[in-house]
Amino acid sequence: MLAEIVTMGTVFTLSAADQIDEEDGKQIEVGWESLVERARAELGRIDAVFSTYRSDSEVSRLRRGERSVHSDELDEVIALCEVARELSDGYFNPWAVPGGFDPSGLVKGWAAERILGMVIATGATEAVVNGGGDIAIHSDTLINVGIRHPHHADRLCGVVQTNSAVATSGLYERGCHVVNPVGDELGAFAATIVGAPLYLADALATAVIAGGVRVLERIGQVGSFRGLLITSDGIMQTLPGTLLSCIEA
Repeated sequence: MLAEIVTMGTVFTLSAADQIDEEDGKQIEVGWESLVERARAELGRIDAVFSTYRSDSEVSRLRRGERSVHSDELDEVIALCEVARELSDGYFNPWAVPGGFDPSGLVKGWAAERILGMVIATGATEAVVNGGGDIAIHSDTLINVGIRHPHHADRLCGVVQTNSAVATSGLYERGCHVVNPVGDELGAFAATIVGAPLYLADALATAVIAGGVRVLERIGQVGSFRGLLITSDGIMQTLPGTLLSCIEA
């Protein structure tokens, strides 16, 4: 079962293995079309709360300094951003973005995990939600995930293995959209972080773009994440145990 949902400025892909009744061998009806519509509605609702492109979103109102902006969901994301800022030694800092607080570097992964939870609730034993390169996985076995080469769109630069989460951030599609909150230059052209939760992997991939090797090494020391970065001139650096195979740097 496979579906695509275009929202939040990207494409979310939902996939799940068919569920088979062990007694009669027939496929179990899980209401896939209904699930996809509920996922589409949920992603649209999240976009309406957190988008910086919608003037009526809670985040846009917060950026304008409206004191009445308050919701449990917004408070949750702000708290998660504080965790990511601490873990990245300040290199993920949505408060340092021009125009004010912008949690975009965390919310897409957070949203993908919420949608994966909806898929799991149907009884799916294997499922993947890919939100524009931020991938949430539910599986008992490890899955091979190819990492796109940042300088060659039709190639992979490596393969990682995981059954939890992979997040990739890069400058090759949206240009220079990452801010280094503690300096002028960015430390990497693309970065991939492997490990759950996905919202943290998503934020930390952004932090590695900003801070480069220093941030990648810090992540390897303080958490259970693995990761890699590629510089603008094609040099790859990895944390131990990250790559199942390195294809090309």
